[in-house]
Amino acid sequence: MLRRLIELCVRRRLPVLVVTAGIAAYGVNAYLSLPVEAYPDVTNVQVQVIAQMPGLAPEEIERQITVPIERVLNGTPGTIQMRSESLFGLSLVSLTFEDDVDSFRSRAIVNERLSQADLPQGLNVKLAPDATPLGEIYQFRVASDRHTFMETRSELEWTIARVLLQVPGVADVVTFGGYLKEVHIEVAPSRLLAHGLSLSDVTDAVQRSNRNVGGGFLRHGDQQLTIRGVGYVQSPQDVQAIVLKSERGTPVTVGDVSRVVLSHAPRLGTVGYNTDGEVAEGFVLLRRGENPSVVLDGVHEKVRQLNDSILPKGMRIVPFYDRTTLVGETLGTVHHNLLFGALL
Repeated sequence: MLRRLIELCVRRRLPVLVVTAGIAAYGVNAYLSLPVEAYPDVTNVQVQVIAQMPGLAPEEIERQITVPIERVLNGTPGTIQMRSESLFGLSLVSLTFEDDVDSFRSRAIVNERLSQADLPQGLNVKLAPDATPLGEIYQFRVASDRHTFMETRSELEWTIARVLLQVPGVADVVTFGGYLKEVHIEVAPSRLLAHGLSLSDVTDAVQRSNRNVGGGFLRHGDQQLTIRGVGYVQSPQDVQAIVLKSERGTPVTVGDVSRVVLSHAPRLGTVGYNTDGEVAEGFVLLRRGENPSVVLDGVHEKVRQLNDSILPKGMRIVPFYDRTTLVGETLGTVHHNLLFGALL
């Protein structure tokens, strides 16, 4: 058998060389595309449902939100465990699937079943990112020598996170720290009573006045003009000018019954770094099953673009954890051990 194989290889040299080159090329390509991970991911396939309803106590969250979600998700194909947790204004339902279940298919089934749940109006329900507990591959802070903590958090929310999410393989960008900008309407009850208004009148007027509407087209000769009403508020002064009612031809505005200020969301904690008492930071989460080395290359390129041309002058991204370094150290250890093992 071996003699015939050798004779065949000698007589058919060209086909044998072509097959050998093809196998070698396939091996090199497999080696270059092999995902190398410093932390082997052995976690189960999980889908987590996050439901937010501010103001409800844990008992109400459990009865009105958690139980209906569990009821429709019970018996999801491939599920081996379902756990839930009800907190103040927050419901968490976690489903664990079998190892051979496709993550995308399981998320699609969960989304389909959630649409059948009888949930309260105004509930914000969504699925957690398709990441694992070991998916934090890049952590950074936003440093600046001339911007406030509110400005750095705003850039982190609206610019940095949006750009980093464009990298293929990034599941989510989680933000912490700084001050999340908000416009606060501090209503004076005595002024409301003097004008015969209620708090619901203020909220309804703000909702009605904060939107753009379309009015079709107006023909003008051979042309058509687009009609639209622009009503989105852009500053606290726009909120103050919203009309609540009219008293004998005199408009009563939001500014007449309240004080409108540019402030920040109530804080539950702070983020510090070394001797800096306050920073804004972000975590980049890896999507399940992606190659971390390839994703990190894309993250590095986007960070370079942000620091060079996108972020305001004086503001920059400073990483304090990059798994590329850890992967490099791990590969160096593996190569060192393999080399000495081969020599021995």
